[in-house]
Amino acid sequence: MNVNISVVRNEELNSQWGYALESEVMVINELRQAEAKDRRALENQLKPVIAAPPELLPVNRKGLHPYDALNRIFVLAFSNERAAISLPSDDRRWFVTWSEADRLPEEKAQELWHWYKSGGFESIACWLSSYDVSKFNPGASPMMTEAKAIMIDAGMSTAESYLVEMLRGRVGEFSRGVIGSPFHVVLDRVAGSMPPGVKAPQSALFHALREAGWIDKGRVASGDYPTKKHLFCAPDMDSRSKSELRRLVEVQPPASLSVVK
Repeated sequence: MNVNISVVRNEELNSQWGYALESEVMVINELRQAEAKDRRALENQLKPVIAAPPELLPVNRKGLHPYDALNRIFVLAFSNERAAISLPSDDRRWFVTWSEADRLPEEKAQELWHWYKSGGFESIACWLSSYDVSKFNPGASPMMTEAKAIMIDAGMSTAESYLVEMLRGRVGEFSRGVIGSPFHVVLDRVAGSMPPGVKAPQSALFHALREAGWIDKGRVASGDYPTKKHLFCAPDMDSRSKSELRRLVEVQPPASLSVVK
């Protein structure tokens, strides 16, 4: 194996040692996490590795002093799971593609490997080295693919998915197009619309607000309501004055409605 390539198992990503960060290419096999909170934690953990800044990454070495290595890593991850990781819809780091190809029959696999070993590797390397990438912009966002859109939707927890649907459809508590703190009260009102046994923490609400495109208006007070409240509003409500939004938050919320799928 080339010393500039490190192959990392999914469970090794949480290791305290950073030897894989010394490579130029990090290959992650079987990227997957079962729970949405773990998928999101893993996505946040990989952010500084995938893109710079930071320009330097700390490398811990057993029995030696840690040092800062230049962040030059290209991360290539493989998975058999549609929701291998939780990504926000505005992600700028991951390019996602999915293959629908079936497993190769044994005979076809042997033919392919025979071609690889009889000059196929060299042919691929020649094609790649001659390919014109002069117009490639490394600072541009990766294109949105069908596979990435599916991963974004599938990566949400059940609570996040329901809240996003309610926010986009302006259902029940969200019908006015604006909500305000305290957000645990908002979630108490929404609880009756959630599937049985599903509870939504505040973190799920904040993620759903972001995915639904609702806008953070900050802490808002007005002449009628001098006590500040943190407000979020729907995109079409952004042109309303803050005092109007603040007044709408005080309106008696509508009766709880269920989301029909």
